[in-house]
Amino acid sequence: MDPPTFRMPIPVPGELRATPPRAEHVLCALVTEPLTVVLPPVRRRGEEPPSGTGPRRGGLGEGLALSISSGLGALAGLASWLIAARLLPQAQFGLAAAVVSAFMLVGGISQLNLGLALMRWLPVAGRHVGTLVWRSLLVIMPLAGVAGFGYVLAVPALARTAAGPDGPLLAGTAVFTVAAAAWGAFVVHDYVLVAIGRPWWSVWRNGLFAVVRIGLLVVLGSALGAQGVVLSWAGPLVVWIAVGSLVLVVAVRRHARGSTGGTVPSRSEVVGFLGPTWLAQIGNTLLLNQVPLLVILRFGPESGAAFFIAWQATVVVETAATYFTHSLSAACARAPERARELTSSSRRQMLMIFLPLLALGALLAGPGLSIFGPGYTATAEVLRLLLLGQAFRLLVVHELGVRTAAGRGVAYARLHLSSTVLVLLAVVLAPVPAEGGAGAALLPVAWGYVAVQVLCAAHVVLVRVLGRRRAGRPASS
Repeated sequence: MDPPTFRMPIPVPGELRATPPRAEHVLCALVTEPLTVVLPPVRRRGEEPPSGTGPRRGGLGEGLALSISSGLGALAGLASWLIAARLLPQAQFGLAAAVVSAFMLVGGISQLNLGLALMRWLPVAGRHVGTLVWRSLLVIMPLAGVAGFGYVLAVPALARTAAGPDGPLLAGTAVFTVAAAAWGAFVVHDYVLVAIGRPWWSVWRNGLFAVVRIGLLVVLGSALGAQGVVLSWAGPLVVWIAVGSLVLVVAVRRHARGSTGGTVPSRSEVVGFLGPTWLAQIGNTLLLNQVPLLVILRFGPESGAAFFIAWQATVVVETAATYFTHSLSAACARAPERARELTSSSRRQMLMIFLPLLALGALLAGPGLSIFGPGYTATAEVLRLLLLGQAFRLLVVHELGVRTAAGRGVAYARLHLSSTVLVLLAVVLAPVPAEGGAGAALLPVAWGYVAVQVLCAAHVVLVRVLGRRRAGRPASS
């Protein structure tokens, strides 16, 4: 049974002076992922606290490792689409992008937010690390595979693209299903590596994966068209999951051998965490994947293709910033007494790192888009507006992490889902002009995105100020 203190209203992270030590440890352990309600791990009776869970190096180093790792993946994806746009006719480009986006959507939703859950649970799991890791992967991969199989049966055109013009649909179905299952586990490997103290392994893994995938894209895309693009993603994913799982076997066993005892979450805590956080993860997946699809459907393939490229540039920053905040979970689980310090320093570090990158992106928007061709350069102003909105969204991303840290999963899901719905509404309600180039036609969509992010950021700041006043602290602290 959970201690009664867990039902108390939770103040701003770090202000837990009246809370019993064990409860404070648990609640502070919740101070980190921008993904949701993290419920406290429970120590089994008779078990000793896990060794090696005291303060260690983490925080900024782990955040940078996750940001660089995710940034490499996002940049490699952007480079892949650039190469694909140069190699393939526009129609083939669209078919390939649809397949890759679809299996990423299925795999991302099927992760159930277990990656972030492991970031919270593994640092204090001790000798139970292996059990948590393998049980999670054995849930994610079959679920993603079954969901991918059902998805491709509902949309057989995806199987046709993956199989090639003359290949059997069964082969295309198998490629899509396996790719969805592999993608479901691929990102979770990064979380595991960070949680067991190997954050920079994920950087090398994703960097090498990007190089191999782009190399295969050049070869297979030139020879097989859209099918080659799909295989350049699916093939390395399967290989990386197989090899990465062997690496995890060794790393997890070494980590477990150096620990004694450990705490594990109860079944009710697992369900309580994954429920609202999974909903929030669905919102994040829809934000990154559904927005460009809606633009293509409403504004046509030509304008939609230009927006797709501009949107991918913002996805790079969004993904890296989100991953940066994820490291807070592991850091606070190891040093709960530093929760307030870690929370405030992570916000400051995030703004110092990402605001200059956004400014640089806005400055180079025109030259950067010109690489894709003259039709894409027209959306330079659209890209600048999207990056402006992303600057305000940094505050939202950090607030999501704070709400997760405080165990406020429903509040986290509400903020994430509401911001996603507002962006989707902005796309749906933006007027479609009868004439005009892609740049002018898409400006209402970009301004709508900026307005939503300003509104959400203002809400975050207002809630933070009111919360500090209620806690008796000055708003500037």
